Amino acid sequence: MYIDSHCHLDFPQLREDLPQILTQMEENQVSHALCVSINLPDWPELIQMVEAHECLSASVGVHPDYQNTPEPTVEQLVTMAQHPKVVAIGETGLDYYRLSEPLDWQRERFRVHIRAAIASQLPLIIHTRAASEDTIRLMQEEGAERCGGVMHCFTESWEVAQQALALGFYISISGIVSFKNALEIQEVASKVPLDR
Repeated sequence: MYIDSHCHLDFPQLREDLPQILTQMEENQVSHALCVSINLPDWPELIQMVEAHECLSASVGVHPDYQNTPEPTVEQLVTMAQHPKVVAIGETGLDYYRLSEPLDWQRERFRVHIRAAIASQLPLIIHTRAASEDTIRLMQEEGAERCGGVMHCFTESWEVAQQALALGFYISISGIVSFKNALEIQEVASKVPLDR
C-alpha cells in the first residue's frame, strides 16, 4: 500500500482525468492521496472534489509563490481546517527564488500558517526555496515544533535538514535526488533517519 502525500489533483489538467487517475491509483496500490491547497479562491473546488472520494484528503493554505491572491487569516485557516477531510495546513513557506524583496508579505503569510497549524493541531506542509535561513528562523520564532509537519520537496543542505528535524519535521525527498548534480540532496537522503 502507498500514499501520495502531496499532489494537486484539482489542477485543471489533472482534474479532467480524475476518474482515470483514481483507477490508476487503485491499480498501483495507492490507497490515499493528499490534495494540497495553493490558494483560497480555488479551495472550495478542491474540498468539493475531495469530499466526493474516500481516498482523498485535503490541506488548506496559500503557496508562497502567489503574491496577488487573498491573504488568509489565522481564524480563517483554523475554521477551514475544521472540515473532516482537512489533514494539514499549507502549502506554505518561503520562496525567494523567483521573487525579490520586499517580501515581508511572504514572511507574514508564513507566520499566519504556523499559528493556524498550532491552533488547529494539524501539521504544516512547508515549501522553502532559496530561503532556508529565514524559513528555519520563522519556524523557531513561531514555535512550529508544536505542530510539526513536512519539509516538502526538500532541496536544502544537511545543516538545514538537521534544524528541521530538531523541530520535529519530516524531510520529503523528491525525484530531484536522482539528478547527477544533486549531491547536496543525496547527502541529506543518506543521512536523514528512515523514520523521518
